[in-house]
Amino acid sequence: MRKWLAICSGLVASGALQAQVVIFPGEMDLGTVLAGPNLQKNLVLHNEGTNPAQITGWTSSCGCLSAQKFDGMLAPGESRTIPLVIRTASLPAGPHAWNLSVSSADTAGGQWNKSGRMVGIVKRDVDLEPGLLALSTDRETIHTVVIRDSRKTPLSVTGWQTTLPGLVVEKRETAGMETRLTVRVPALPEGRHAGSLILATSDEAYRQLEIPVTVLSKKHDSVRMAPELVELSGPAGTTVSRLVRLTANGNLKLKIQEIVVEGVVATTRFAEGPGNSATVRVETNLPAGESAGRLIIKIEGREQPALLPLTLKGS
Repeated sequence: MRKWLAICSGLVASGALQAQVVIFPGEMDLGTVLAGPNLQKNLVLHNEGTNPAQITGWTSSCGCLSAQKFDGMLAPGESRTIPLVIRTASLPAGPHAWNLSVSSADTAGGQWNKSGRMVGIVKRDVDLEPGLLALSTDRETIHTVVIRDSRKTPLSVTGWQTTLPGLVVEKRETAGMETRLTVRVPALPEGRHAGSLILATSDEAYRQLEIPVTVLSKKHDSVRMAPELVELSGPAGTTVSRLVRLTANGNLKLKIQEIVVEGVVATTRFAEGPGNSATVRVETNLPAGESAGRLIIKIEGREQPALLPLTLKGS
């Protein structure tokens, strides 16, 4: 027993049992968070060990939380500031918690996982509909974005810009507490395209409102999917599911090899038939707020997978 205690004491003294990379602050109270504007904060990664450490992985509790990921090495005693962005446009009013987990490994073979946590109370005076725009299409499309301000003196939209090439706001209409924008999304080359529509307003507290836009552009001869976009919605914490039918052109049998879920947490099951079709069930436990991802459906005999947008809306 004494020998074992002596070994443990030596490990603690050398720092071998301590977490190499820690997060500061471990918990952050954000107070009142306005729904609409992106919230920007910083966390610090610090290597408190005696060996160089490699950041090996990042996970967040919500698709609305993103970090400027750093996958490099931290020398002993070195710190790195990590910018964070919380997209608040789709979050329901009330208390929220956002968690970020960072995995690391040192050059001696040790592995650690540390988490940071932010809490706040979301206040909704301004609504954006939709809070994000996710499309699957092979052609140009037109959409309506609604900004609704319930306050006595509503804000006005004074301008806009976009980071998605070809996206254009064609018309703006304002009536009372609502502003409606007509948005044209162009036909794009095959593949996944991501950007944002960024609105400028007359209210300093809501100076910029950002709507993420994701377009999965496909060929006319690709696999047909019904629906072409899956939206799972309901009270946060409940389990919801949806069936999707995939149909191949012609009489070729459609055989799914694998489905990868990207950007959100969900599970899938699939079955062949009938005929040249296959059925996929998508299921998730809804997180609070709105987040977007996609299913990457790998099909036997096809070089390119089928891409299906997936949106989660927990109220």
